[in-house]
Amino acid sequence: MARWLRYTLRPPQVCVVHHPDYAHAAAGALLDPARADKILGFLTDEHLIRRGDVSRPIAASLENILRVHSPEYVASLSDPEVVSAIMGVPLAPRASQEALDLMRLMVGGTIQATRMALRTGKSAVHLGGGFHHATPTEGMGFCVFNDVAVAVKRLRAKGFEEPVLVVDLDLHDGNGTRAAFADDETVYTFSIHNVPWDEGEAVASTSIALGSDVTDEVFLDVLRRELPTVVERHRPGLVIYVAGVDGAAGDALGDWHLSDKGLLERDRFVVHQVRQNGQSAPLVVVLAGGYGASAWRHSARFLGWLVSGSVVEPPDAAEILVRQYREISKRWDAAQRETRDENDWGLTEEDIAGLVTHVDSRFLGHFTRHAMELQLQQLGFLDHVRSRGFGNPAITLDAPAGLGQTLRIYGDPSHAALLMELKAGRSRSMVPGHEVIEIEWLLLQNPRGHFHEARQQLPGQSHPGLGLMRHVAAWLVVVCERLSLDGIAFVPSQYYMAAVGRRHLKFVEPARQARFEALRHALRGMELAEANRAVNGGWLEDARTGERVGWEPATMVVAVSEGLAAQLTSPAYQEAVERARERYAFRLRAEPSPD
Repeated sequence: MARWLRYTLRPPQVCVVHHPDYAHAAAGALLDPARADKILGFLTDEHLIRRGDVSRPIAASLENILRVHSPEYVASLSDPEVVSAIMGVPLAPRASQEALDLMRLMVGGTIQATRMALRTGKSAVHLGGGFHHATPTEGMGFCVFNDVAVAVKRLRAKGFEEPVLVVDLDLHDGNGTRAAFADDETVYTFSIHNVPWDEGEAVASTSIALGSDVTDEVFLDVLRRELPTVVERHRPGLVIYVAGVDGAAGDALGDWHLSDKGLLERDRFVVHQVRQNGQSAPLVVVLAGGYGASAWRHSARFLGWLVSGSVVEPPDAAEILVRQYREISKRWDAAQRETRDENDWGLTEEDIAGLVTHVDSRFLGHFTRHAMELQLQQLGFLDHVRSRGFGNPAITLDAPAGLGQTLRIYGDPSHAALLMELKAGRSRSMVPGHEVIEIEWLLLQNPRGHFHEARQQLPGQSHPGLGLMRHVAAWLVVVCERLSLDGIAFVPSQYYMAAVGRRHLKFVEPARQARFEALRHALRGMELAEANRAVNGGWLEDARTGERVGWEPATMVVAVSEGLAAQLTSPAYQEAVERARERYAFRLRAEPSPD
C-alpha cells in the first residue's frame, strides 16, 4: 500500500504568472485551452490570491531563445509544415505564426517566473509552460521551444551561478531538457516517466522509465527513494518543478493510473524536499501536460495547497457552470429591479400580456414561454446552441396543469430539428419531506451529428448528444434556487444515466446507493457504453449466489437546498449505505448470458 506522509507547511508566499492569451493555446492538442483560466478562477474565487497580484509576461526575445535552440532550427520554423509536424495538426501560415507567438509568450512566462522567484524569494507558479520535449535542434510533442531550458540559460547569462535542479514528473520523458544540459553538470535533470523518448545521456541526470499502468504505490515508492538523494547531493539554488498531471487515471493521452490523492502526495513531497532541513531553494512551478477538460483540477488542488497550506477541493465543470449561471442570474435580477418589481425572471404581468393563453401555461407553474426564452438567452445557453450550428433556435412550451409540462428547443422556427425536450414538474412525493423538480423525460440530441467509435450509440439515442447536459443541469439548479425548491429528481432507466452524473447525483434510498456503487466497482475499467451493455446483457452476477444482476431503476436526486444536501451527506445516510454495501458483491460472468 502507498504510504501517505504528513506535511507541516507554513503557508508560503506565492506569485503567479499568467497571460489571458493562453486561452488560445493548444491548436490540435487535447490540452484544455481554458486550463490556466480555470485554475486562476479557482484561486481567486477561493480568495487564495488576488487577480491584481498576477504578473503578466511578455514574449521571449529571439536572443534568449537562441541561447538554447540552434539558428538553423529557429529559421526552419518559418515553414508552417515544420510547426504543423510539431503540433500534430495541419496549420495554415497564419495559424502557424499564432502558435509560434503563443509559444514565445509562454517561454516569456517561465522566464518571468524564474526572475520573480529569485528576486522575491516567493514560490513562482507559471500557469503554462513545461515544453520539455523541445531539444536544441528539434521540436516535438507539442513543444516548439523549451521554456525551462531557455529560462535557465538566460539566468546563466545574467550571472546566476548556483546549481539548478529540474524535477520533471510529467508522464512523458523530459528528453529535451536533458539534451539541452547534457554536458552541464550544474543543471541536474530528474525525470520519472513512462517510456524514454531518446537514448541520450547527460552528466547530471536521473532518468527513470516505469512503463505503462503505473499506480500510486509504484510511482511514489520510486519518487521517495530517488529524489531525496539528488536534492541532498546537488544542493540546488533554484528548483524548477515540471508538474505535469497527465499521469492521472483517465487522462486523454496518459497510460498511468495515479489518483487525485496520489498526485497531490507527489506534489507535496517535491515541495517538502525543496524546503526541508533548513534549505529553501527558490521554487518555480510550470504546468506541462494534462489532457482533457478536467485535468486542470489536479493542478488547482496542488496550487491551492501551495498557497494556503490546506487542501481546498476545486469544483468540477458542473459546479463551475452553476456558479456562472448563478452570477449571471443575480446580475440580471439586479438590473431588472432598478426599473420594475421582479416576477417572472424580471418580467411583469404587463410585459407578458398577450403571450399567455391561460394561467396554467407556465413552466413549473411560474415561467412563461417568453420568460423561458429570456432566461436561456441571458444565461448564454442559446449561444451554446447556436455555436453548434443552429443559428436561429425556437422554443415551444406545452404546459398544462400538473406534472408533464414540456419545454422544447428546435434548431430553427420550422421545428424540423428537435434539439431538446424537457418534461418536468414540481413534486412533493418523489423525495419525502422535500419539494423538487421531477424530470420525467429529458432529451438532448444533435440531429446533424454522427455516431463513431469514440461516441457510441447508447440506449434511447437516435442521434448523438448535444453536449449541453451540464448547462441544462446548471440552469435547473438556478431555477430551483429561484423557486426555493430542494433539488432535481429523476428515475434513470439505464445504468449509464446514473453513471454520468454520479458526482452530483445520489439515490434517495441508501440501499440503492450501495447497490449502484457495487455495480460501478464490478464494471470498473469499462467504457460507459460497454458497461451499460454489460448491465443490460446479463454479464453481471451476484458473487455469492451466482444469480443474474440487472439494472433496477430508483429515484436519484441532485440536492440544491442545504436541508436536502445535509440529509444526503449525513452520518445516518452514510452509515446506512455502509450497512447495505455488505449485501452487494457483483462480478462479471465468465461468459455473458446469451439473452
